[in-house]
Amino acid sequence: MVAAAGTPKEVVARLNSEISRILNTPEIKGNLAKLGTDVCTMTPEQLGNWLKSEIDTWAKVVKAANVKLE
Repeated sequence: MVAAAGTPKEVVARLNSEISRILNTPEIKGNLAKLGTDVCTMTPEQLGNWLKSEIDTWAKVVKAANVKLE
C-alpha cells in the first residue's frame, strides 16, 4: 500500500505499523493464503527501495524489447 507524496512521516509510520499488524494476524494471513497471496510487509524505506529497483529493472526490459506505447 502506498500513500500520497507529501503525507507526513508520522502518518506514514502509523499507517505502516497498523497495516503490518493487521496483515500479520493469523486470521488475515490465513484468508490471504487461501487466495494464493503471501503477506510481505516492509518499512516505508524498504518499499521505496524495492519500487525503485522494480522500475529500473522493468525499464531495462521495456527498452531491450523496444516496447512502444500505442
